Amino acid sequence: MPGILNLSSCDKKTERSDKKMRKGTLWLGVSCLLVAALVLTGCPPAPQVDEVVDEVVEIETVTIRAWTIGPDRPAFYRAENLVLAADRLNTMLEASGANVRVEVEADFWTESWSSYRKRASLTFAEGDPAVVPDIILSSHLDAPTWAEAGWIIPLDEYIEKYWDYAYQDFFPHLWEAVTWEGQIWAVPQDIEVRMVWYRKDHLRALGWTEEEINDLPRRVAEREFLLDDLLQTARELKRAGLVEYPIIHRPTAGPDFLQYVVAHGGEYFDQATGKLVIDRGPFLEMFRFFDRAVREQLLPSGMSAWAWPAVHTAIAVEGTAGFQITGGMWHWAEFIKDWGIPEEQLWKNLGWTLIPASGPEGTPNQLGHPLAYMVTAVSQNKDLAALLITLASSVELNTNHALTGAKLAIRRSQVAFAPFAEAEFLSAAAELLPYQIFSPAHPKTGAFLTIIHDAISGVQAGAMTPEGALDFLIERASLEIGDEHFIVR
Repeated sequence: MPGILNLSSCDKKTERSDKKMRKGTLWLGVSCLLVAALVLTGCPPAPQVDEVVDEVVEIETVTIRAWTIGPDRPAFYRAENLVLAADRLNTMLEASGANVRVEVEADFWTESWSSYRKRASLTFAEGDPAVVPDIILSSHLDAPTWAEAGWIIPLDEYIEKYWDYAYQDFFPHLWEAVTWEGQIWAVPQDIEVRMVWYRKDHLRALGWTEEEINDLPRRVAEREFLLDDLLQTARELKRAGLVEYPIIHRPTAGPDFLQYVVAHGGEYFDQATGKLVIDRGPFLEMFRFFDRAVREQLLPSGMSAWAWPAVHTAIAVEGTAGFQITGGMWHWAEFIKDWGIPEEQLWKNLGWTLIPASGPEGTPNQLGHPLAYMVTAVSQNKDLAALLITLASSVELNTNHALTGAKLAIRRSQVAFAPFAEAEFLSAAAELLPYQIFSPAHPKTGAFLTIIHDAISGVQAGAMTPEGALDFLIERASLEIGDEHFIVR
């Protein structure tokens, strides 16, 4: 099927560097063998040494199916790490004399998020255990929705069981992103930072010194460079004829636009009530920001009709854009692997910073969007699925993903792991972490983000005024989300 890379623990014959397992991983795996023995029932014990065996012991294979998504291609370790985890477990099972092996059939989706979610929803609704995967990786935003639908199971039991072996080492705030209604529904697989990409070469052409260019992230963090300053710089780029598109952003719906609510001093979730929030003033100011950018021809009016490759081409390849204001650190890996841009060229021409505040009332910020492994409710091998997720979350395996996909560490000890610590881009991008916000853990967040994007698109296309977009947002939220799920302030 187009858009899917299939991986299997039994099919792969290539040598893998992870075969040299560290002692910490080994004792974790050995301690889990007792759990595996309970899971893989019906398997007789290995014969005693002094027994005479006249027949070949048949090896039983248990298959675990896993669905994962990029959609960025460099993130393929989201699937591969589950395959590698099975390899590790099989090595230990063989060493212990067990007559059972585990096979992981993992696919990696490289098409759109919407198509992946549609595929998952249709399959979940059908509910056939022979078709529904045992493990599914998706956005942390999907966990509340799928939990409410009864499609995935809470993982608190497994988190507690393997806490000392692995999960106590996870960064604590990541558990908040996968917790809903007081239960943990997923295991964080990665975390990243979002940012504003800007072209250093164009700023040089405007007369900025290297010191001024390199100092921009500090100025944003300390509210010395605001959204109005970004617009002013975009105007200067346009007047100088340096760019065709002074400002661009993602063309599709996503959590990125919540950053601009916070930048204008707003909130989008009420922790006390667990409800989504439409903060009238900040949402209105966000719409006015995008309206002003389009009216001054700093931002394309048809931005929502762009394809993602066109966005990447403009900011990283051709340099026809000055700012990409909804960037993400994983784009760095895409620029190198998918677009063939040498990393030294990226360091020379691209810089990044937080989303600037609008003024004293706003907050410089960037949004994190953890992806996470979940165990499905119809899986016939839930215990084994949870064990494989735990093994796939080892420091070494997750670092493979971080280095290849340009992601940050999920575990504290990972930060000190030499391959991660020596990665220059990861270390530099991690400096934005203290300013991180998350999308709300709410079943209606996806619908909320879509409505926000539709409102912004309407403003940019000239179909709505900012005030009209605010009314549209409230009315659509009432119809599609339900008044019981949000607050208007």
